[in-house]
Amino acid sequence: MVDKWEIIGRLKSSSWRFKVLKLLGGGIKTPTELSKETNISSSHISEVIGDLEEMKIIECKNPNLRKGKIYSINEFGREILREFK
Repeated sequence: MVDKWEIIGRLKSSSWRFKVLKLLGGGIKTPTELSKETNISSSHISEVIGDLEEMKIIECKNPNLRKGKIYSINEFGREILREFK
């Protein structure tokens, strides 16, 4: 089980993680869209996405594709975002 407060601490320690999670809270996005909307390089977006997936707060909707992957926040991720409000 992933600890909610550990996740919140990791998000607070990285503005990039929080920005990406917040954007995904508004709807599905591709890594390219996330990169453009946050002004974070694509290589860093990949790292951030990996971190957020590891925390079990986002998920890839089409993991079998090499290109055009779509990410969304899951219910646990929404619960985490509510803690920031």
